[in-house]
Amino acid sequence: MRNWLTDKTGYYGSVAAVYLLTLLFAWYAFYPFVAPKRPVLAETRRTFAAVPQPAVKQVIVTSGVPVRIVIPALGIDLPVDPGRYNPTDNSWTLSSYHAQYAETTAPANDYSGNTFIYGHRNKYVFLYLYRLEAGDRVLIYTSNNYIFSYNFVSAETVAPDDTSILDYQGPPILTIQTCTGIWNESRQMFKFDFAGVSQ
Repeated sequence: MRNWLTDKTGYYGSVAAVYLLTLLFAWYAFYPFVAPKRPVLAETRRTFAAVPQPAVKQVIVTSGVPVRIVIPALGIDLPVDPGRYNPTDNSWTLSSYHAQYAETTAPANDYSGNTFIYGHRNKYVFLYLYRLEAGDRVLIYTSNNYIFSYNFVSAETVAPDDTSILDYQGPPILTIQTCTGIWNESRQMFKFDFAGVSQ
């Protein structure tokens, strides 16, 4: 004999199972169309403006290797030769008739550093530098056809082993060195400020 309760439960259970499967199928089939859109994270929607970069200042330096020195107030007009240091005998190249440009120093330029020119204290080179007066002009001609102008500022006497002037850092200057003293035992430094450059 069939149990009414068991038959009815089985029937409704089967209908419920079919109904549930139908709902699951419908949800799976239509979910992409009805599902709420996922929120887009704020970081992905943000647009970044370009960060302004500081402008790089381009420095144009005019420079050249000295090949001639002219000091109009003293009637000096000399060729300038390369001056090189010889560590073996602790000496610099030196001419009796020309000035020398110390190649280890800055070339003549309108930006920075010390251009160092030296020479003998004789009548052919720098004997009369002591007659310079404040503001006297010196012209340095370079191998690439520039003319650098400097104005005389001051002079000082130093010991032969005082090389501090070679460590100068700052605005462009010119230093001319020659010997001084009864036996040429000291060095005299003549300092000039940069005044301009032409071609």
